[in-house]
Amino acid sequence: MQKNKKWIRLSIAILPFTLVVSACSIMPKEEEVVAPPLVEPAQVNYDVAEVKKGEIINRITGTATFMPAYNEGLFYEEQGGRLEKILVAEGDTVKKGQTLVEMDNGNVDFEIQKMEIEWEKAKIKLDQLKAQSADKYTISIAELDKESIALQLNELRNRFTSSQLVSPINGVVTFVTDVKLGSTVEPFQSLVEIADTSNLQLIYSAVSAGDIQEVKVGMNVTVTIDGKEVKGKVAQTPETVPAEVSEQDPDLYERSLLIDLEKEPEAVEIGSTAEMEIVMEQKKDTLVIPINGLRTTGGRNYVQVMVDETKREKDIEIGIMSDTEVEVLKGLEAGEKVILK
Repeated sequence: MQKNKKWIRLSIAILPFTLVVSACSIMPKEEEVVAPPLVEPAQVNYDVAEVKKGEIINRITGTATFMPAYNEGLFYEEQGGRLEKILVAEGDTVKKGQTLVEMDNGNVDFEIQKMEIEWEKAKIKLDQLKAQSADKYTISIAELDKESIALQLNELRNRFTSSQLVSPINGVVTFVTDVKLGSTVEPFQSLVEIADTSNLQLIYSAVSAGDIQEVKVGMNVTVTIDGKEVKGKVAQTPETVPAEVSEQDPDLYERSLLIDLEKEPEAVEIGSTAEMEIVMEQKKDTLVIPINGLRTTGGRNYVQVMVDETKREKDIEIGIMSDTEVEVLKGLEAGEKVILK
């Protein structure tokens, strides 16, 4: 009996330990903590260009247009009047002496016809008196009558002429007034403009004045018309435009060049176009980089280069600049890699 009691007490003492061990064996095992993998920094890839030796050209290219060198504006000088007829339209070809505009002149043309008849009658009468051997006084009076009629006829013809505008040159009509027929026009009011087609000039207009600010009179120009090259020279720049010409169209002349050709090509007319090129600067066998490799800040010119996989900055001195390239005078050597923007 005593022995059984001891066994019972021992079993009770061991039971909690057994339960703890059993509980530990049925719980899930804790996972091992794994260290995160090492992340390599992403490699930066730059667009680069090699510094090379070559030719660089700073040039201006564009399309130029043939325009008349001379335009004649027509207007009435002494007096205005009522607009009777406009006999031409823009684009018409006209001859020297051709009537373009007529003002209301009343019945001047009818009066001229009447006075021409009176002059013929006076002439016949004078001839008759001379044939009849009339006295000198009668003949003198007849001569004065004829002269008086001639003066009146001349006055009427002048009035008729002053009522018309005629073309002073052969050319093309480039402007016609929009004043309505029957309306009154004032003296010196421009009614028609005629372009002299016998003397055309080549004009190049840039987008802005700054594009041609370095161009000088006398610079060589290569002009291409229908695939054929023609040599020319800059004849006028914005700085050399006469004031009276510039005032006609300030926006045009402050950004335009006038080009004289050594030989005007055949079959060109007003509005014909040609491709032109002006070489401003040119150098061969010099260091050049793409223009998007140049960086500028605060008057400083510099580039970024790759040295042993490291990006570094270098100050440079630049020379000629074109639309696509820059000449490097100091700061770089051939073969270096310039980082592009």
